[in-house]
Amino acid sequence: MLEYRNTKFIYHEWKAYNGNNVSGYKCNDKNLLKHVNTVSFGTRTLSEMHSKIDEYLDNTELHKKQRQLTEAGIAEYYANSGNYTGD
Repeated sequence: MLEYRNTKFIYHEWKAYNGNNVSGYKCNDKNLLKHVNTVSFGTRTLSEMHSKIDEYLDNTELHKKQRQLTEAGIAEYYANSGNYTGD
């Protein structure tokens, strides 16, 4: 387990569809992602992972507002869609 700015993530390796060995980083830190509609994300390099974590942490208020707008839009759609009976 790796950590950057109190956010945990992992490095992993696997075989791609074409048989090549590939690697990357994956983060599913619930505290980091609590304000977005994402449960995990991946990057190819450590610097990309650091940049994504920085983006989420440094723009928390923006992500909160975007999530509120998204949820309000979804609620409005279902409230006015007429005969919506559920998925």
